[in-house]
Amino acid sequence: MKKTTFFLIPLLTLLSFVFIMQGGYYFLTSRADKNNIPDYISQVEKDIKNAHWDQAREDLDLLNSALEKAIPKVQYHAEMNSLEGINKSLARLSGSIDAEDLGLSLVEIRELAEHWENLKN
Repeated sequence: MKKTTFFLIPLLTLLSFVFIMQGGYYFLTSRADKNNIPDYISQVEKDIKNAHWDQAREDLDLLNSALEKAIPKVQYHAEMNSLEGINKSLARLSGSIDAEDLGLSLVEIRELAEHWENLKN
């Protein structure tokens, strides 16, 4: 019994650490709103393509709030560069939407989508 406990406690500890560190994708996709962020990204992109700038600002706010909820769930799993890239892309996207610059807005929304997809790896 003593020998089993001696091996079982470290094993369970290591398994829990592996689950926490590698379970980011599970936490990211296990919620009921798992597809909200890609949907918000596509909605903002559609608004930009149609030059509906006011609607794009509103949808960008929804996307930003959804990302603020999702980022803490994956911060142990994701690389810091990806998280910083998401924040930079959001800031640049917000500025390009305020400037109503179609080309730059499309570039930034695609870069944001790429950073989001990289979080799953």
